[in-house]
Parts: sequence; C-alpha cells; structure tokens
Amino acid sequence: MILKFDVYMRSLDVYRKIHMYLPDDYLVQNKKYPVLYMFDGHNLFYDEDATFGRSWRLAEAIERFGKELIVVGQECSHEGNERLDEYSPYPFYDCAFGAFHGKGNLTMEFFVNDLKPYIDAHFPTSPKREHTWIGGSSCGGLMALYAVFKYSHIYSKGLVLSPYLVPTCNLLMADIASTYIRPGTAVYMSWGAQEGNDMHEFVMETKCCTDIANLLLKKGTRLQFNVKPLGRHCEEDWDKESETFLRFLESA
Repeated sequence: MILKFDVYMRSLDVYRKIHMYLPDDYLVQNKKYPVLYMFDGHNLFYDEDATFGRSWRLAEAIERFGKELIVVGQECSHEGNERLDEYSPYPFYDCAFGAFHGKGNLTMEFFVNDLKPYIDAHFPTSPKREHTWIGGSSCGGLMALYAVFKYSHIYSKGLVLSPYLVPTCNLLMADIASTYIRPGTAVYMSWGAQEGNDMHEFVMETKCCTDIANLLLKKGTRLQFNVKPLGRHCEEDWDKESETFLRFLESA
C-alpha cells in the first residue's frame, strides 16, 4: 500500500509530503522491515504524481520481485529552483539556473533528526544501520551519495542513480577524503551514455563517478557499478534497473 502524509522539517520550517510504500499485510505480520529512504518521493510510485508523467513504478517492482521492505520518499520543493538548492550539500553554479547556496545539510538534518525517528516510532521498521538505506536519482542521487558517506553510522547502503555530480565533484571528493566512513558501507552507482546532450557530458560524468568511486574504494566502501550504454536521464530507465538495485540492497 501507499501512504501519503506531511512531516514538519524543522531545519527549513516547512511541511513536506511523504510518499511511503508498505507491504499490504504489514499490520498482521509480526515482522520488522528494512527501510529505504529516498528523495523525490512523488516520482516513485504513481505516474499521476510524477513531475514528467512517468514514475519509477517502484511498488510494482518490489512486489514483482518479491522483496519485503518499506520505502519512504520525501517530496521535494516545487517552488522555483529550490529543489536544486535543497538537494545539494554544497554551493554551486549552473549555467542554466544560476548560483545556489546548497542547503543539502539542512535537508539531511530533516532525514536524520525528524523523518527517521518518526518512521521508526510509527511503523514496524528494523531501525538498525544494516537495515537502513538511502537512494535517489539526479540531484537526489547526489544527496544519496552524500548521505551514505557523511552519515554512514545511520545508512549502510546508498542507491546513487544518474547523480548530478559534475558541478560539485571537487567539493564532494574533498569531503569524502576527510570523512570517516564506517566499515560495511556499500554504494550502488549507475549512469547512462544518453543522459546528457552530447558525449562530452557522458565523459565528464564518467570521470567524476570513477574518481569518486576510487576514493570510496580506498576508504573501504563496497561499490557496484551499472554503466548503461543506452541509459537516459528519466524515471522510465530507472524503473528498468529496479531488479538490479533491489538485489543490491539484499546483498551482504
């Protein structure tokens, strides 16, 4: 089943809608479920909620592949370009949208201090680190990567799909280099050759992803790559790799 409800973000003084998937029989099963926290929650389950009319259809994939987990997706801000500001931990400049201060640390304060405690208190979760994961795509992929190394004491695995890394790559690498990453941390990272406007963008993204991956590997993080020759930057293509990343979450 899919639930929708609002949770207050103290760090930004706003309410945000949560889109949450639960196994249909969770009320009668005596089980504790792992939890996957995600960004852009409105794009996860229903096409009618998705920004571009096509969702990940993630609930269907979970049930099709027989997985048992809870998914908690935070809907982003739809005001102007606030999504870019709230889904980047670092200031950056985008030639199409301008300069941003980077409020991703405030977003993560909400995920860690407000959202997770609320979910653990009201639903049958397994709150331990090994059963707490985080994921996202595009700017949400950047945030998932940031979260899984910066808060590795909370999240053990991160799904980093088509991450928007290039504008903040150097800042990200410097932060990874200076951060203690807890043993047992794992990252799934995917990107596609047809995501940008030309091959140059793919080359830049590939260099950034591999440089970051090499740094994470040196710090003991387990990596799984999925480089897609026909991969596009869209929910339909992220849906197509759902079996792969759902299996990754189950892996040791």
